[in-house]
Amino acid sequence: MSHTFSQDESRQMLKWLNQNRQMLLDLYRNQYIAYNAKGLIAHSENLREVLDLAEASNQPFVIYLVPRRTASIQILPIRFRTVTTLEMA
Repeated sequence: MSHTFSQDESRQMLKWLNQNRQMLLDLYRNQYIAYNAKGLIAHSENLREVLDLAEASNQPFVIYLVPRRTASIQILPIRFRTVTTLEMA
């Protein structure tokens, strides 16, 4: 099924994804999900299976791969200083 989403539909789907991100990480880690603004349509580690199930639902959908893990990084400042070598006589 090919469907072009309006800006409002896209915003609603992104909103659903953001509101349910933790649940998706807990339940569907490393799986493909098909979803729309109304919710989850299908999930599996097999992309073809998710596509088949989502297309059979006759609903517009997008596919998202729930990441295996998430991480945050913190970039720390690096301070350089001059190093001098003393010659011993």
